Amino acid sequence: MSNYLNSERKSNHCMCDALFELKLLQDLLKNSQTKFFGSLLEKLVGTDTIPFLLVTQKGDLLSLHNAMEGIETKFFRIESVDLENCSATLSLLRPLDMEGDLTNAPCDVVRLEKTSICKVIDVTSICAIQLLEIEMLKRKIIIEPKW
Repeated sequence: MSNYLNSERKSNHCMCDALFELKLLQDLLKNSQTKFFGSLLEKLVGTDTIPFLLVTQKGDLLSLHNAMEGIETKFFRIESVDLENCSATLSLLRPLDMEGDLTNAPCDVVRLEKTSICKVIDVTSICAIQLLEIEMLKRKIIIEPKW
């Protein structure tokens, strides 16, 4: 039984470390200033956010909501990681479909928008991180007339 607990602790610690590394990479995008080119890296990438999904121990995508804003999402941005307590603060990304409406179906999402809504999660309930295309944050939804 102790091998199982040690393995589970190691796995949880690994998820915290992975989210921490993601935060470092995201900070690199945002804070990489050079003498001659300024924030060229952020300009090249076109965003300061690395969007991702989280898979729970049950195998479901983690979904968080904010009733005040009327948003439910499975898409996140890392804000901070507490390695000691194995928790993370995530900001919610607003998922939009082709028409620019909110959608909860990952298959229908064509664009993500940053929000200021943050939630703290217990990382021990997470078993996988799925990074997403950064293009989803930069994409403009253009609906062309049919005729």
